[in-house]
Amino acid sequence: MWLMKYVDFLWALDLLYRFYPRYHANELLVLADDILKWFNNELPTDSSAFIYLKKYFNSPEQALHAVWKEIQLIMGPYINLN
Repeated sequence: MWLMKYVDFLWALDLLYRFYPRYHANELLVLADDILKWFNNELPTDSSAFIYLKKYFNSPEQALHAVWKEIQLIMGPYINLN
């Protein structure tokens, strides 16, 4: 189940990267990128992003779940194009 949500999460980030204006200027999406790095063990333990994420989330999965809900709201108009 987590694998599918992870794949959906990656797909959503790719979609937003292509079509969402100023993708990297949005704080939520920068946070999502940091969570992906944390999830893949690519985030150095001495980085400020790692310290911030550990302060507010118990695990990468919990952080991924929290941000995924917000990303789905942003993606809505791009998924349901007429």
